[in-house]
Parts: sequence; structure tokens; C-alpha cells
Amino acid sequence: MATISSELAVVVSRRHGIVTHDQLLEDGIPRHSVRRLVTSGLLVVEHKHVYRLATAPDTFESRCAAACAADPGALVGGVAAARLWRFRHVWRPDVPHVLVAHDRTPITKGVVLRRSNVLSTGEVVRRDDGIAVAAPPRAWFDCARDLDDERFERLTEWVLDQHASLPTLWSTAQRLQARGRPGLARVKRVMSQRADWQKPADSGLELRVLKALEARGVVLVRQHPLALPNGITIHPDGADPTIRWALEIDHVTWHGGRLDAQRDKTRDRQARLLGWEVERVTDQELADDFNGTIDQIVALYRRRQSTFAAA
Repeated sequence: MATISSELAVVVSRRHGIVTHDQLLEDGIPRHSVRRLVTSGLLVVEHKHVYRLATAPDTFESRCAAACAADPGALVGGVAAARLWRFRHVWRPDVPHVLVAHDRTPITKGVVLRRSNVLSTGEVVRRDDGIAVAAPPRAWFDCARDLDDERFERLTEWVLDQHASLPTLWSTAQRLQARGRPGLARVKRVMSQRADWQKPADSGLELRVLKALEARGVVLVRQHPLALPNGITIHPDGADPTIRWALEIDHVTWHGGRLDAQRDKTRDRQARLLGWEVERVTDQELADDFNGTIDQIVALYRRRQSTFAAA
């Protein structure tokens, strides 16, 4: 039985067990031997002239590599690219979502096919494992068609924190704003709600809290700039400047040690010198009893409203 060379074996191993018909022929394996390897089950047909070694597991990455090997012009995008980039707040597909140009005749099975004529070289990241994946800003934009507004808003904050600047996302949205493009309306809604000076939220938890408060009639300004007497400007997670009240969500599950706690206390004292009241709630409290904690925050906010009005 014909076997591949050690050189090709290294390449195939790096590419999740995926090998093409041409690679096998170039490696010196005759056509009839390739057919015999398929018939015997040692090669699994993934696409026309694209195979997976039977000893290699069938994984999401191997499916992506197989799709890219079957159509060199294909690009893994949308929620599939989000999975490869390990985006948060996005569901994990099992089937690759593949972007191709309108004038191509791409693979027709084993993928979710999406067409686009707006694909620049700067949007393509070619990995060492043979997968061509959309760069984070393009993957972010294409995720808009598959998420609701709340999840896309959380994703936007996460991408801003981890992968891209606000101008980059705006530039991506403007370049892709063809009429009728799926997800464009959601991108515009979410992006138009951000002020240009806003920093990305540390996690989706802040957004979830602010949305829950808004549903109870407490509308806070996210990351309102507050200049402290010591010259530092802070941006509370939520604030109502009309009553000088702010809310901070502390992530004690991954930070919040002695130095962080001391810094927060110092800033809270500085805010009080300006007549502000800062309430703090931890992610652990929210995890233990989200609705109950939100009710307490609302009660504290209403009390501040009453006190401030009476002053």
C-alpha cells in the first residue's frame, strides 16, 4: 500500500490531516493508488479531490482546512471565523461558514455558503494550517447577521477590547455598507449608540446590568467621564450626572486584589469630594442573584434621586 513521504506527512499533520489529490500525485503516489486508499478507507473524501487521513480526527478546524483546500478563493467568515478567533458572545457552529466571490463556482457541500464581492487582501489571514480566515473586523461585521442586538453589542465591546479600534470598526462598516447587506442595519444601530470617546466595556456583564436597569426605568450613561480633584478622569460603568450617582461593576473573580481595592477606594473618596455617590456591585453577587441585586441597585438609585431632589 502506497504511503506518503515524511515531508508531506509533516504538512498534512499541520493541516489537520487534510491532503489534496494534487499533493498526493506530486508526492509520487499514482492515481490508482489514491483510489485504492479511498476504497480501503485510509483516505476519507471531504470534497472533490480533497481528503482527510482516516487517522486524523474530524474536527471543526479540519472541516475549515478542507473547505479552503477545495476552493483556494474561499474564506472562513462570520460566526465560523468568530469561533476560530475565539470570540466571546457568539454561538459556535459545527459547519464552516465560507465567503466566496459572486463569480466563483465554489464547493457546494459541507459548508454554509455566503457570497461577497467586497473582500480585500487586508481582510484575509492565512494561517499555517491552511485555513484562510476573515480578519477580526470583517468577522465582527459578518456576525451581525446571525446575532440579536444585545449579543452583537456585547461582541462589539469584546472585539474593541481585544482586537480592533473604534475607527477600524467604523471604517469596516462604512466600506461594507452596500444596500441590503445582511446585518448592516444592526451594525449601524449598535455603533450609533456609542460615543466616540467611550472605552470598550470590560465584559458583557456591564451591558447586561445596564440593560436590566434600563428595563426597570433606570437609564444610566455608560462610562460618563468624571474628572477627579487629583487630576485623574474616571469612566464609571454607569452614571446619572443629574444626581451625581455612579455604578461600578467589580470583577472580583479575576481581579480585585489589595492594590485594586485601594485604588477604587481612593477614587470613590475623590468622587465624594465632588458630591458624587458611587455604588459598587461584584460579578459574584450578580452571579448568585442577578435579579435581586438589580432590585437593590434600583432601590439605591431611587433613594439617591429622592435625597438629591430634597437637598
